[in-house]
Amino acid sequence: MNILLFTDLQKIFIVTIILLTVVSVSRRNLISLINTYAFQSFILSLLVLLIFFEDKKIVLLYIALLTLISKCLLVPVMLKRTQKSMGIYVDLDYTLFSPTTSIFMGLIIFGMIFFSFLGIKERLQVNSLNYISIVLGVSMILIGMLIIVARKKIITKIIGYLMMENGVVLLSIFIGDLPFLIEILILMDMLVLLAVTSVLGFGMDSSVEKFHDKLNPFHK
Repeated sequence: MNILLFTDLQKIFIVTIILLTVVSVSRRNLISLINTYAFQSFILSLLVLLIFFEDKKIVLLYIALLTLISKCLLVPVMLKRTQKSMGIYVDLDYTLFSPTTSIFMGLIIFGMIFFSFLGIKERLQVNSLNYISIVLGVSMILIGMLIIVARKKIITKIIGYLMMENGVVLLSIFIGDLPFLIEILILMDMLVLLAVTSVLGFGMDSSVEKFHDKLNPFHK
């Protein structure tokens, strides 16, 4: 593949993932949030596929296909069915930050990680584009944690966890051990499946607090 074309495509994919990650923090409509996650995962799979064409490592192809099938198709369908069964279409409850503040927090997180990692950039031995990808991976993990902490609805927290997983994928591709990455992905997917099963099986239909109230109806 032409080097200039490869670089341009990688830039487009990285910028798109950055925008989708920041925007997802403020999404209130659950269908829109799930679609944002699915599109983010789709762009991530294209980025991994692009790197596969450059590095010719077959494990990258497996990761791209796994991401495309599970994160772009299976998981969004599962989440939408869960959301429909719960009868919840918007998440208006924020425990820490408003939607606008959450966007600024996401940008601040990305900026802090970018400047904090400048000191170890030479040790990583990567070019500027790959460095931004590493920064983005770490930022996605932290922004996913922000979604988990800042939002109340269980299904929104699950999406935050899934975005953290996308950050792990992006980070590990550039600085991690790929076979170990596959093991981590399988483990994280099992944990997400467990969380969704808990929603369906135990009636965690809105927030953790309300679920506790159901388990302890006489605690007051």
